[in-house]
Amino acid sequence: MKITMLFETLYAKYYEPVFWFCFRFSNQRESALDITQETFVRLYERMNGTPEAIENPQAWLYKVAGNLSLNHLKNSSRHREIENTLDHSKVETATPENIFIHSEKVSRVKRCIEKLKPKEKMLILLYQQDLSYRELSVAAGIPEKSVGKTLWRIIHKLSKQLDDENGK
Repeated sequence: MKITMLFETLYAKYYEPVFWFCFRFSNQRESALDITQETFVRLYERMNGTPEAIENPQAWLYKVAGNLSLNHLKNSSRHREIENTLDHSKVETATPENIFIHSEKVSRVKRCIEKLKPKEKMLILLYQQDLSYRELSVAAGIPEKSVGKTLWRIIHKLSKQLDDENGK
């Protein structure tokens, strides 16, 4: 009974963030739903099958969801577009010109993110979830002391690609 209540609490707290993480990774609603469901099935099985507690459930969920998303990408026959890192909710002045400019910026970022390796995409998406470096380390499977430098390299790579697209 105690495990069921804990599972329900974790499900209620993390289902939506894990779903959006998976959606940004695959850019397909059905795939994201399937991956999210499989993530929570694995959590339930782990909680019922292993007496040891999961030290950091949030990081564990993102690690499983990230690995399942990577597997989905590897197994899919075509590349998936990755959701951009820009905030869609704000366009300073909603004139047609500003909306077009914002849309162009979003398209550039999407193209640059699409050029990243799958593990780099995963780390950027995990970073967007506001995880600590420790949680990023667990979720991405990299040493905690490497998280900051790895993120910096990926962001620098994206910045360079954006500069190249802008002709700078």
